[in-house]
Amino acid sequence: MDTVMSWAEIEETFKGEWVLIEDPELTPALKVVRGKVLFHNKERSAVHDKFMELRPFHHAILYAGEIPQDLVFALPVAYAAG
Repeated sequence: MDTVMSWAEIEETFKGEWVLIEDPELTPALKVVRGKVLFHNKERSAVHDKFMELRPFHHAILYAGEIPQDLVFALPVAYAAG
């Protein structure tokens, strides 16, 4: 896809899917306003695999729609050596 879409268009078009967005335009609070959808899939791992293949420099990976209540997030933690 080469079309730049607003976040509202992305949410409506790809509802319930993970989306890889290239060159996202962000608000000062880092919310995506618009960008070019490179790939989308219901499986987060498929979107990650496509990211690893394409390796876009400036990107965002987001879920389009409401996050399911039973979804669990694991955030990486960085430790400083010292």
